[in-house]
Formats: sequence, structure tokens, C-alpha cells
Amino acid sequence: MATAPTVKRKPWHVERVQHQRTKDMRWFYNSRKWRNFSKDYKVRHPWCVDCEREGVVKASKVTDHIKTYEECPEAFDLDRLDDKYFQPQCTSHHNKKSGREAHKK
Repeated sequence: MATAPTVKRKPWHVERVQHQRTKDMRWFYNSRKWRNFSKDYKVRHPWCVDCEREGVVKASKVTDHIKTYEECPEAFDLDRLDDKYFQPQCTSHHNKKSGREAHKK
């Protein structure tokens, strides 16, 4: 039986460390209430707000929290999900925003 090839690392390559989230939010994002709210929100708000500011029309793919859990924990209350805490974004703008938030510490 063949064995899996081993990866040879160069000694001068620095080991990359993946970004570690400070808070485990799976309890929120994997909940049925959030998934249903997010799906409905994207139907009601079909365009990315950042693309609209740039004069481009692009479909929203992500329901984004405007503020993080640390800044606004009431936005993460599954019993009181409200449109004022969210914004529709395309994947590109959401990734840029999330990256800025992750590295601003």
C-alpha cells in the first residue's frame, strides 16, 4: 500500500499561523433563527451597500453585522434580531471589512 508523501519544509520558511478568532460564534451562526433571518434579510436587501456607494450594482451575498460582538452584544441576541444591526454586503467587501476588524487589535 502506498504511503502519503511527506511535505518537506525549507528551514528558512517561516511557519504561517492562521488567524485565531477571539470568540467562538458558532452558537450564533449555526442557529436556525440566524440562518432564516439572514436568508430573509438578503431577499429584502438584495444589493451590497458598499458597492452602491461606489456606484456599482452588485448582489449581496452576506448579511454582515455592522459592529462586532465586543462592540454591540445586543446585535447577537437571537430573540431580537433587528435590521438596524446589519448591512448587506458582497463577499469581496465583507472579506475586506472582516480583515480590517481582525487586524486592528
